[in-house]
Amino acid sequence: MIISDASLHSIFTPAQVQQAAIPPPAEMPFLAAPVRNRSIFHYTHFSRHALLRPIARETGSKIYLQEEPICGFWYLNHGVVGLHHTLENGKEMLVRACQQGDWFGYLGLFGSEFYHCHACVLQTASLCHVIPHSNSDFLRHHPLFAQFLLNQVVASLSDAEHRMAWIARYRTRHRVLSSLWYLTRYFPGYDWTWREVAEFAGCETETALRFSKELRLAGILDDSQRRLHVCHPEQLAALLAGTHN
Repeated sequence: MIISDASLHSIFTPAQVQQAAIPPPAEMPFLAAPVRNRSIFHYTHFSRHALLRPIARETGSKIYLQEEPICGFWYLNHGVVGLHHTLENGKEMLVRACQQGDWFGYLGLFGSEFYHCHACVLQTASLCHVIPHSNSDFLRHHPLFAQFLLNQVVASLSDAEHRMAWIARYRTRHRVLSSLWYLTRYFPGYDWTWREVAEFAGCETETALRFSKELRLAGILDDSQRRLHVCHPEQLAALLAGTHN
């Protein structure tokens, strides 16, 4: 069953994301690149076994909260969504960023009862909320999609393990610069802030800001813009190559 929303049907064609052909710097623990399987797995394929709710959300709105009981999963048609985890001390970590074509919030299909993170809209988004009538029936009827999501889970666990070791091994400067490289390269359509880079790097905003002047003086960051625009990603990659502690 599909609950239609005519205002959302115009947002369908995937935007072309331009990425510089620059290899990632060494010791990058993050997921290499967002996985794209739009042509194979689209939510319209699931209409017989799930309720489909196309929705729109404005920047800053929450899609679901951490520790909230799971109710389905999500497909991002357009926009940027951040998955944040709040630690016991109240500090927020940006665990993952999602953009057009990404699936998220799907651990409930495999037995989880509560959302591990909260999902916040970073850039106005259109999404489809997929609510299976029965998780077991949904997985039985869509085994290839289930395998695809399991591969995503494995990749995310590997990313989390590597990031824990990365935080323990490297000093803040390396973590901030590599986070800036990753976020601006793979999500070029969003205006990242130093606060978000710091959340991704596992440090305070004030700490991340200490490296702003160095990058601007080197011409790596565009000093004429308020947003974090990396003019020369190859220079940032080269700077990272010599920064391992």
